[in-house]
Amino acid sequence: MSSGRRSLADHPVIVIITVVAAVVGLIVGVKELNGTDSAPPSVAAPTATDTDTTLRTPAATQAAPTQEEDMPTQDEEPEASEPAREPVTQPVEEEPSRAAAVQSPGHTAPLVVRIKLGSSGKTGPDTYRVGSRPGANTEVYDDTGRLDRGCYVQWTLSRGSEVVRRVTSGRCRPPSITLFNFEDSLDEPGSYILKADVTTDWRQTGTESVTFNVVPG
Repeated sequence: MSSGRRSLADHPVIVIITVVAAVVGLIVGVKELNGTDSAPPSVAAPTATDTDTTLRTPAATQAAPTQEEDMPTQDEEPEASEPAREPVTQPVEEEPSRAAAVQSPGHTAPLVVRIKLGSSGKTGPDTYRVGSRPGANTEVYDDTGRLDRGCYVQWTLSRGSEVVRRVTSGRCRPPSITLFNFEDSLDEPGSYILKADVTTDWRQTGTESVTFNVVPG
């Protein structure tokens, strides 16, 4: 034993190197232990490649905007343009004219015309006394009913082949007057014909006539 101890004492450099190596080994072991506690093997630190990829991704997205970015969002709805409004023109009321009456609905059926002779001076069926003034009126009908305005009568009174009197009435239904007055047309005896030719503003036409005799009274 004393010989071994003398050998180490004879070589102090070897002893120093051995101590230094032991200290270095201890220090390295402590550092490795601390590194294992602070950074577990399961968590990997981001590499330079990952960082570069993360930074380039937004830049690429901004360089190439998609169609969805150009579309308006739900909050930014496009304003709808209102259609142009045309000025409203109030209709002008006009008096009914003959042309308007022609275009009105109805008044398309044939006319039914009747002549009503008065009874003044009447002495029998279809017989009147000389100098009588019975008067005459019309009743005119179409598909709308009895006509008055817009209806016109051309009266013609004949004795034989001679026209004794001709009168035009501006309506077909008298209010309280006689449309046709004989005046002195029946001062002579004979066979008479009273004819009524009717026209309307709707281009309707109709005709009726009555025959009667005038005899001395």
